[in-house]
Amino acid sequence: MGSMVRAGAAVHGFLYRRGLARKMGSMQQVLLTTIGRKSGRPHTVALGAVPEGDGWVVIASNGGAKVNPNWWVNMAANPNVTLQVNDQVIKARMQEITNPADRERIWNNVVAGWKGYSNYPKKTSRVIPLGWLRPVF
Repeated sequence: MGSMVRAGAAVHGFLYRRGLARKMGSMQQVLLTTIGRKSGRPHTVALGAVPEGDGWVVIASNGGAKVNPNWWVNMAANPNVTLQVNDQVIKARMQEITNPADRERIWNNVVAGWKGYSNYPKKTSRVIPLGWLRPVF
């Protein structure tokens, strides 16, 4: 199963870089590149993201799984990432959204636009992390 997911992610990245597969419904698709916490190698994943201030918020829902996705664990270990939004490549730093009021506002915006996210917290006991990716210059 893992190899199928990796193959699908590779195909999505290939299509994204050629101007395709950049929207999931109305949600912006981005390519997030993190550095592996063990390997030290770059890993790229296609994700949905929502605009927030001068950056983007990514949702570590992992489909409601009991564990955080690998890209989140890598990003938590090293918050310096690269984000591709359409044709723009941005060096960014992740800041986890922990303020309860900000977290609730952003989560409500995500669920309002993409109803499927509302089911994920019901599937897991973990709090689904939200990461604000802000450009660094």
